[in-house]
Amino acid sequence: MNVQTLLNKGDFKCDCGRTHHCDTQTLLVDNNVYCQIPDLLDGIHHVTVISDGNTRPLCGEKVIEALTEAGITVDEAFFDQTEVLVPDEKAIVYADHFVKAETQAVIGVGSGVINDLSKYVAFSHDIPSMIVGTAPSMDGFASAGAVMFLNGLKVTCQRKAPRWIVADKEVLANAPIDMIRSGIGDIMGKYSALSDWKLAYLLSEEPMCDMIYEMVETELNACAENIDSIMNRDPASIGRLMESLAIVGIALAYQGSSRPASGSEHLISHYFELQGVKNCEPYFPHGIDVGYASVVSEILRKRLVNENPDNFKFDFDKTFWLKEIKRCFGDTASEIEELQEKNKTFEIDRSTYIRNHWKEIKEILNQTPGVDFIRSKLRDAGYDINTFIDTYGMDKIRDAVRYATDIKTRYTLLQLLRDTGHLETYAKELEL
Repeated sequence: MNVQTLLNKGDFKCDCGRTHHCDTQTLLVDNNVYCQIPDLLDGIHHVTVISDGNTRPLCGEKVIEALTEAGITVDEAFFDQTEVLVPDEKAIVYADHFVKAETQAVIGVGSGVINDLSKYVAFSHDIPSMIVGTAPSMDGFASAGAVMFLNGLKVTCQRKAPRWIVADKEVLANAPIDMIRSGIGDIMGKYSALSDWKLAYLLSEEPMCDMIYEMVETELNACAENIDSIMNRDPASIGRLMESLAIVGIALAYQGSSRPASGSEHLISHYFELQGVKNCEPYFPHGIDVGYASVVSEILRKRLVNENPDNFKFDFDKTFWLKEIKRCFGDTASEIEELQEKNKTFEIDRSTYIRNHWKEIKEILNQTPGVDFIRSKLRDAGYDINTFIDTYGMDKIRDAVRYATDIKTRYTLLQLLRDTGHLETYAKELEL
């Protein structure tokens, strides 16, 4: 698929019956891209550049130099830190300070957090954003969602995708290996996400689109087939990984949500990140968490497929649940309770419907490639399941299985386990 041709179409009516839209107009992954950035801006003469202590020296200085040499005025929102930047209210206020009345675009230099922050701030001022990617670390480059930490919770704010996505192959190839590994993990999580999307289409009537499904599946296969060369830092292969991550993001924009690329594996990863931020505990980069969580999801998925549907029973104890989410989420438990009450999550007993449609559900669960396959691919990318266990401990991993589904209202394998009465048992008995 020539994604640039697809982007050039603008809005288009799809066979799925919906009109798809993406704010991204250009995807450019090439060598020495900096000199091309002023031409891409096409008449814009005043920008704000957002970077941090890692990304500014890496290539932010080259971006600013190319802009100023082209006569473009640059204001810098520079976060003078090399540790992980949290995209919270404080970061928003700081970045927003450097967006002037005359600013015409926001350019983020970085990957996940910088991109989200740039999208958020640009949208607030009704101007476009560009992301100059520095690492092929996640699939949110072209997503319209900005993942932020607001009021202590990780939330996805609907904004606009970057108008331009740019990355230099040599910079990508020299990214920290954990960032490359993170991008692989985020893509490998699509086995789980695509399976969960089909479950949601069947069990909660979420919209499905074959074109978008195939876009994501194509990029998933491209990554799985090239992990060795990616890990060897081959610029062409890493450039292809970056394109895959961006194309998945474009697919999310067409869908209007992160559903095609985010399922139970992402909910589990979000749990670890939320706990890490809340309790000042270590956690992995997003994509690495997703990679490990995809193993957890696959273990659960392949266990469920062998169950007898006659034994499925929805048996939810709300009093116990409230006690447990207070234990796990602390001060944010009330917001989670409110979210699930509003969604009427616990008023729906799907167990009879699941029994009646078990053949279809079982086919969906069987479509993923299996635990051994996913473990093997992740090992090729340098993942070590013992490191995952040592970092979080099995108690926290089991709590993630139990309560990650409550962070959002998205139907996934985890909700299916709750609907069939197996969630607590599977969490308690989980072994990696």
